[in-house]
Amino acid sequence: MQHHQLLNHPLFEERPFKDVLEPFGFELSIKITEPPIDPEIDSAQDIEAYDRNADAYIDSLSFDHRADFTEIYRGENEDGDIVSVAVRAKHVFAQLLLCADSGFAHVNSHHHRAYADVYRERMRQLSTEGFSRERDDGYVNGQLGYAAASYAFVASLPEKQRGRVTGIYSLDNNIILRDMWPGSWSKKWWKPRDRRRDLVKAGALILAEIERLDRAAARQGDEAQ
Repeated sequence: MQHHQLLNHPLFEERPFKDVLEPFGFELSIKITEPPIDPEIDSAQDIEAYDRNADAYIDSLSFDHRADFTEIYRGENEDGDIVSVAVRAKHVFAQLLLCADSGFAHVNSHHHRAYADVYRERMRQLSTEGFSRERDDGYVNGQLGYAAASYAFVASLPEKQRGRVTGIYSLDNNIILRDMWPGSWSKKWWKPRDRRRDLVKAGALILAEIERLDRAAARQGDEAQ
């Protein structure tokens, strides 16, 4: 099976899955079974299949994880046992980490494509729109939140009203949007597209504001020590 890209982190070479994943907000389900190598308890068919291609045999196994858990790893541990690790995200940040690997964020999966789209939009803002975390730290007057509210507001408008405020420099066509959009931001940054895309942008901006608040709180904590 495809292993989640999170597992490429060096921490997993040094510490158990549980110690690394639980602090990030994941609930774990770990299933362990012995490989079929004992003729007294294992069927000849299983022993032959495992001996012929251990990886294929392991991939063919079924593990009884709960339906709301997502398997992110299966393989053999240092003791030679077969291990399956599944996780359930307990909050949005963990869900975003899970969906950061596109193989675990496809439309038909039980993790939501929406989380992945918000995460990718946030990464796009940082990589192509000229934003940075350092720049975000300067938006101390709620600019990120107001921009998020603007995109969420326009997504809620009836289609006829949306048509008046979806073009560049069109903010002035709606008094609420005109007052809501951050006054220090250029109006050319206003780039609505369709309802879903606008909500994805709103979600990414909300995430940016949450991150900014967390960094500010961490700095205050450091200064207090």
